[in-house]
Amino acid sequence: PKGVRGFAGDDGEEVTAQILATRDLIRAKLAKLREGAQGKPVFPAVLPLVAGFRMTRRLEGRLVLLEEHNRHWFDDSLGLTGDWRSAGPVYCLPLTCLAGVANDNLITAGRCISADGPAWDVTRVIPTCAVTGEAAGTAAALAARTTEGRFSRLDIPALQDLLRRQGVLIERRLVAGG
Repeated sequence: PKGVRGFAGDDGEEVTAQILATRDLIRAKLAKLREGAQGKPVFPAVLPLVAGFRMTRRLEGRLVLLEEHNRHWFDDSLGLTGDWRSAGPVYCLPLTCLAGVANDNLITAGRCISADGPAWDVTRVIPTCAVTGEAAGTAAALAARTTEGRFSRLDIPALQDLLRRQGVLIERRLVAGG
């Protein structure tokens, strides 16, 4: 909202500032609710116990997944996700947006993957986190077994076959135009 400070959440002072600001917002909301409650007691049912940050740090992979990539097939796709905001777009989740570039043994999942803009908004939600988490974990296990942990050396078809056997959707035919 306009006039509300954003918090990076990448150091202790930012986290503390966010928690304190959240408490101030709760107190202000309670005061407003109590004004209209005509003397009836108003108490919060639940208070947040952990600071919540919508976005913090993200990986920058060889590929940054963007809105223009909806319904685009990638040969290194490790799963598919839909756009929770509307019916239609299907995003492939390629290894190139999960694996690190500078560190060949780094992989990530969830809202930390290499994505930006509306595509990041699609990938930050729990279903996509589950798909990327399973893909990252399976890739890490296979890399540890076959490539000394180097994701750039993975046999992508073997990884995709393993994920398919685990029930992951990796089907070019499900991606229109693919």
